[in-house]
Amino acid sequence: MSQIHTRRDSSHPLVDTIWTTQNISDGIYSATPDGSWDLIVLIMPDGARRMMITGQATKSMDVPYQKDTRSIVISFARGAYIPAYAGKLVDSSEILPNADAEHFMLCGKTFAFPSYEAAEELVEALVESGLLLADPVIYSSDESSTWAASKRSHQRHFAKHTGISEKSFEQIERAKSAVRQLQDGKTPRDVAADVGYSDQPHLARSLKKIMGVKPSDVDDIHKL
Repeated sequence: MSQIHTRRDSSHPLVDTIWTTQNISDGIYSATPDGSWDLIVLIMPDGARRMMITGQATKSMDVPYQKDTRSIVISFARGAYIPAYAGKLVDSSEILPNADAEHFMLCGKTFAFPSYEAAEELVEALVESGLLLADPVIYSSDESSTWAASKRSHQRHFAKHTGISEKSFEQIERAKSAVRQLQDGKTPRDVAADVGYSDQPHLARSLKKIMGVKPSDVDDIHKL
């Protein structure tokens, strides 16, 4: 094993999960879509830190990593967004500038680098600064209870704020559910029926397109 991943849930309503990864050798990590955009603290072997913001991912991407580096990942919940980045950085990322060794800059404001244990302090600072918002239309999966508008208007709104269509988001969520069940030992046939694929070939095509793997090769996917 060349990476050690640790995750925890968060009580903050705008956060999905918090991750930390330790890289114990050089390697290449296959980053898979998970329906979230992230803030990622990159920690170099000498302790220097940089902050990276990533957008929604629609496909798996190979990401090289270096021995003795670490990362802290804040994966944001559905509907959480920063207006300056809404709908941007799909399948891409941006390194944010440092203010000094302990702080980074986002949209002209300065924030302290977070720890894994207290990542919510950064999230709350972003909320208090007015940079991090919750879109009431996207935040709930029940569009009928959040916005009285046409389905087309809802879909346009979703795509404008996330950069991907709601259909793509739902396909990612279904693929994640399938991966979880496959990792739990269920057969591809049972998983296909349970999460709504028409048959095993449909499941296989979807996982290959979204996650970049076959149903038999899902064990290394961790960010779900």
